[in-house]
Amino acid sequence: MWKLQFVLLIILFVTFALIFLYKISKTFRFYVKYCAYNCCLLFTALYCFCIGVCHPFDVENFHRAKDFAYGFLVKVFSIRVDIEGTEIFNSLKGKNFIIVANHQSSLDMFPLLKVTPPTTTFLAKRELLLAPLFGVAAWLFGVVFVKRGNAKRARDINLWIFPEGTRSQTGTLLPFKKGAFHLALEAQLPIVPLVVSDYRSIFNKANKTFTSGIISGKVLPPISTEGFTMNDVSEVTESVRQKMLQVFHEHDHLNETSADDKKSN
Repeated sequence: MWKLQFVLLIILFVTFALIFLYKISKTFRFYVKYCAYNCCLLFTALYCFCIGVCHPFDVENFHRAKDFAYGFLVKVFSIRVDIEGTEIFNSLKGKNFIIVANHQSSLDMFPLLKVTPPTTTFLAKRELLLAPLFGVAAWLFGVVFVKRGNAKRARDINLWIFPEGTRSQTGTLLPFKKGAFHLALEAQLPIVPLVVSDYRSIFNKANKTFTSGIISGKVLPPISTEGFTMNDVSEVTESVRQKMLQVFHEHDHLNETSADDKKSN
């Protein structure tokens, strides 16, 4: 009997110690939340896998899954998304287009789930196929994996692409890779830039921040590619990046002003 009581005492002590550590240590709290977030993503991937099995290779699978997945993550982490200009997607109904967005961290899943329009899939590296569960779910969801000949497929669907090619929380945008713009010009599809504001105040690996808040952003007016040739890829790439960069830093200024107002109040 005393052994059972001793074990229960140890469990209680460890539990209270972890709760105390969670309250006083920002670093410990970050890793707990980050681990919980990745577990939630695995659960979401399992949910998506089930939908994908029922509707294999259908690009509408993401649209079927996104509302539940977004609501689930919002309830768990109290992070919401507020993106301006989403009515632009509605104005393009009946047309295909390519969305180019900046890429900051795995929390980009929040704006992805919130604003991705119907008949839209994603361009991803082939390495994603090797990711446990995520790879199979992506395959069943009709995700387009990087390879030649994607322009023909792009004419039939909308594509969401991260032209930076990797995650970046440097307070600016990395140089854009040209793949998305090659596709847009080859398929003669409009480019719709989507700028997600700097959310390092909500999530930042460098200083171990993971808290609740609102991820904001803006959808910019579509950019026509009609009349451009493949010789214009570099020019179009840099032009789109500069437009997105301007909006990104404008939102930075607005966020800083809002934070200062809150402090003064």
